[in-house]
Amino acid sequence: MNKLILFFALFFCTSCQFIGTIYNVGSKVGAVVMDERELADDWNDTKINMSIRTAFLKDKINYVLDVEITVFESEVLLNGAIPTIEDMDRIVQIAWETKGVSKVYNYIRVDNPSDLATTTKDAFIASSIRTKLTMIPGITSVNYKITVDKGVLYMMGIAKDEDEFQAVMNVIYDTDGIDRVISHVRKSYEN
Repeated sequence: MNKLILFFALFFCTSCQFIGTIYNVGSKVGAVVMDERELADDWNDTKINMSIRTAFLKDKINYVLDVEITVFESEVLLNGAIPTIEDMDRIVQIAWETKGVSKVYNYIRVDNPSDLATTTKDAFIASSIRTKLTMIPGITSVNYKITVDKGVLYMMGIAKDEDEFQAVMNVIYDTDGIDRVISHVRKSYEN
């Protein structure tokens, strides 16, 4: 019976992973016209993300379930909660060993993973921010990758100008449930 439950759990996680990957690739194709970056760069980020997730699945399934992976311009941001420092170190090692990774930002907490209610709330907050960004003229929303973990918003991307960046930050700070923002957004206009 336990083997059957494990089989269905693995099947469900793998299926969700596959569906998520298909959705991600589909959204990439649709968003390429609006993206400031080259298609090859965006595709490279998707490959890095999929490679890390595959390595996590091979190592320990809870890595995929408990750690969020965000990739932008070959830089990887990891956040979530893992019960041991050894597991956290292993996750960071896997990310660094992945072909094409240039930098790893480690925001993994050594803690029990968030419960379903907290995870759902965080996902809803991140989704609502992403939706709001698509509706504001002057914001190229596909240039921002946003994830939320226990009220902390992590953001990667590229801002085309200061007005856009401030508009994005206004949306974030006007959203309930955000306690802190950690930004790794590159400001292209400062280069």
